[in-house]
Amino acid sequence: MSENLPRSEVTTLLGAGLLQHIINYSRDAVIVVSSGDLTICDVAQKTCSMLGRSREELIGAHLSTVECSLQDLFFWDDIRQAPEFIDSRTAESEWLTSDGRVLPIEKRVSSFKNHTDIFWVIHAEDITNKRQVSEEQIHLASQLQSSLEATAEGILSIDLRGNVINLNRRFIAMWNIPEEVLMGRQVDAIVACMQARCDDTINFSSNLLRYKAESEAETADQVSILDGRYFDVVSKPEFYRDQLIGRVFSVRDITDMKTVENNLTQMRDVAELANQEKTRMLDAVRISESRLRRLVNSSLVGIIEGDNSGQLVEANDVLLHLLGYPREALESGTLNFYSMIPSIYHHDYRLALDEIALNSQAQPFETELINSNGGLIPVMLGMARLEGSDDEWVGFVLDLTEQKKADKIKSEFIAVVSHELRTPLTSIRGALGLLEHSVGADFPPKLMQLLKIAHKNSQRLGTLVNDLLDIEKLVSGKMDISMNRIDLIKLTQQAIEANAPYAQQFGVKYEFVSFPANAWGICDADRVMQVYANLMSNAAKFSHPNGVVDIRIIDQSDMFRIEVEDKGHGIPKEFHDRVFMKFAQADGGNTRKQGGTGLGLNISKTFVEKMGGNIGFESIEGQGTTFWFTLTAGVRRHGER
Repeated sequence: MSENLPRSEVTTLLGAGLLQHIINYSRDAVIVVSSGDLTICDVAQKTCSMLGRSREELIGAHLSTVECSLQDLFFWDDIRQAPEFIDSRTAESEWLTSDGRVLPIEKRVSSFKNHTDIFWVIHAEDITNKRQVSEEQIHLASQLQSSLEATAEGILSIDLRGNVINLNRRFIAMWNIPEEVLMGRQVDAIVACMQARCDDTINFSSNLLRYKAESEAETADQVSILDGRYFDVVSKPEFYRDQLIGRVFSVRDITDMKTVENNLTQMRDVAELANQEKTRMLDAVRISESRLRRLVNSSLVGIIEGDNSGQLVEANDVLLHLLGYPREALESGTLNFYSMIPSIYHHDYRLALDEIALNSQAQPFETELINSNGGLIPVMLGMARLEGSDDEWVGFVLDLTEQKKADKIKSEFIAVVSHELRTPLTSIRGALGLLEHSVGADFPPKLMQLLKIAHKNSQRLGTLVNDLLDIEKLVSGKMDISMNRIDLIKLTQQAIEANAPYAQQFGVKYEFVSFPANAWGICDADRVMQVYANLMSNAAKFSHPNGVVDIRIIDQSDMFRIEVEDKGHGIPKEFHDRVFMKFAQADGGNTRKQGGTGLGLNISKTFVEKMGGNIGFESIEGQGTTFWFTLTAGVRRHGER
């Protein structure tokens, strides 16, 4: 029959037939609508199944009964500007099913012309699964970013072309990367900024840039920064299914560890000047500290994720191994963080949650975790809010078991050695004093001078041992503080009387220049006497010959302020921040010459603070120094002066 029809009619029939065939057999949901008023002209069976409606319900209805997205209004208005087009138009929309569900779909619209009428053919694909996958990927990316931001290290990730894939804020802050460099996202520019911050740029470059020559090599470098900080910089290749895809840089601030190491070196130097026996003790301490650092550096950090109710969502193998739980226990949802923390630490955990709610992260704190056998494991716990969530957090758990053991061994070792030194030192000092003041009267001048030097050094060594014992007691919590109501005026007079002989060797006198009518304080009398001894001996040492040290008690209502003022050389400004540090002694002038362990002021500060007071000083170089400390005032009883 088509042989007798005009060519144009054959083409029309062929086009209509093809369109109908596509509608009936397409695997997509298909809707044909009129371009004039968006009336549905035909639908595929796939469309009816997707929407839960029959062809009779859909054909003749307006397209708005199917589409429910506001964006569709703008989409169709745009197409009406040129209703007949060659290429298809693509957009996302939402279709409404018969039971009220909203289906996200992606539609491809093409135009079809039949004589003078133009129709639009809509091919739709349900993208519900695609959206779920996309949302899961966004959530995973959020978890990764939260982990990066919560870690104590600076992290930088790059691809094989040198483009920056990711970095956390800690990395930016540690290296002070400018905004314009971050915008470029080029690793070479970032590495150049890192080099500019380093004290030794040549050594840093030769180690760090090995990754360009050896793509699968791991690099590690310890660098000093111009502002005095120290960093560990490590880079490792990143693989995906055994294929190299990039590199990850991690930076750890080890400044505190370096400070501890430097302080230990100072302790060693002071002890080596005393005698060979002290050198052996400090060598043993240094070995103990080295073992402790190796234990800490070799330990891995456990990572845990949970919500505010304590329910654990995720944990890494390190934490599960530490606590002895199988992964199945975590996946079954039976693990709760409250059950893993002893009840005495629940308050600290809730305080951390409150801090996270306010600041998005909490200061790390020490606690204990209960393992699967019921044992307690000491840990350091740091927590931060999971980005994008109001009630989920990420925690970082550092096992402190080995560190606690090492600290105990070190403390016991120092205490034993110090006690073993004190007994022979007392005998040596007494014998030298006897030789110097009585028997040695007929000794030659040179031998007498050697006796005086030996006697003085034995006294200094005895003071050092006593100070080390006090420090050890304070650190270990074994120092007892007995608080009583004490008459501070009488106690001050006793301190002046006890320390006067020491001041006489410098030609200095103590004067109790002012005090209130009564001054009853709440304190430990023995500890206050030690504070007085440290402050008054310092004042005498740094006073001018024939000088006077003024001592005052000032009533400040609920507190008493006690001042010890000398008119000596004063404290250099550059030393002010280190006055109360351990082993702190100002260099130059008349300071180092006076000797001392450098522990007295640190011990005094600890004593005063444990008694509820404060300690400080005011000093003008060349004019003198006033050290002061405060004690809580006690209630004066009837009849007391």
